[in-house]
Amino acid sequence: MKILIVIVLIATIFSSCQYDPYAYKYTTEEPNNSDLIGTFIFEQQTVDFGIKEFKDSITGENVIPKIEIYKDGNYEVEYLPYFKGFDPHFERLITMNGTWEKSIVGGMQDRSGTLRNHWGIRLNGLPIELQNAGLMNKAPPYKIIIGFGDPDAGDVMILKKE
Repeated sequence: MKILIVIVLIATIFSSCQYDPYAYKYTTEEPNNSDLIGTFIFEQQTVDFGIKEFKDSITGENVIPKIEIYKDGNYEVEYLPYFKGFDPHFERLITMNGTWEKSIVGGMQDRSGTLRNHWGIRLNGLPIELQNAGLMNKAPPYKIIIGFGDPDAGDVMILKKE
């Protein structure tokens, strides 16, 4: 009986300890603000594979989500998909503007065991699930990655610099 309990505990530990599948791509060196300025357009999302395109709720036309980062500290988002909750589901598209700042949006441990900062952009005013936009790539051009729910699940949206 004790062996069965030990086996169940070990299986539980191994099945619950996963790894963020995008962590190796995160930007861990502080980027220059000038490398963040510009337009980032939607590349992919892995939250709901049933969603192949996004449509304007008024016109019904296909739209391309984008984030425009301006030098003066402002941003604009157009048709940005909002996936809500820990078990994320598509809620709506968001179009708005606000202020941004470069910031540390998380952390990760590299292969040597060293804790590294994950750099990103804080998009003030957006729903909490969208505010901390991480950066990807070790050098410019950077991509933006926004994670939803459990990071180990790999539910993300990625935007590439135009």
